[in-house]
Amino acid sequence: MKKVIHVFFVILFLFIPSFVFAFSCSVTRVLDGDTFHCLPEKTPFGAKVHKDSTVSVRMRGVDAPEKRQAYGEDARLSLKDMIGGKTVRLEIKDIDRYGRVVAYVWIGNTNINLEQVKKGMAWAYTEYLDRPYASEFYEAEKQARKQRLGLWQESNPTPPWEWRKRNR
Repeated sequence: MKKVIHVFFVILFLFIPSFVFAFSCSVTRVLDGDTFHCLPEKTPFGAKVHKDSTVSVRMRGVDAPEKRQAYGEDARLSLKDMIGGKTVRLEIKDIDRYGRVVAYVWIGNTNINLEQVKKGMAWAYTEYLDRPYASEFYEAEKQARKQRLGLWQESNPTPPWEWRKRNR
């Protein structure tokens, strides 16, 4: 039954424009450079709700260093400075297998996911980028690398997906 509900949800996302899935959410806790908890105006269908009524949000199209990884705390603090305690708009793209809301995060006209890449606090996550954002994210990462911002101060930083494989 759970699988059927998930398939139904995915079909909805494919056939209904994403603006229907935009929610306001008050940020309560920043876990790392690409994940946070927030209290949504209404709970997105299929999202896991925590005891405090918050949901977890995983930022779409980016992958930030893990907390114990080099630049992990810098990435978390960068995200916290931008969204901590604020109300954000979520452009929801999916609910992942952990029940997290996967979304582009906005404050006004600012795409917070893109800002993390621009600051060198996250990689553009190739596998999970959507049009029309992909080229912007790639260019932002290229510029951050060129300017040696954030994690790009290292000549060859370890991507989080490789770090996770080694540290399981």
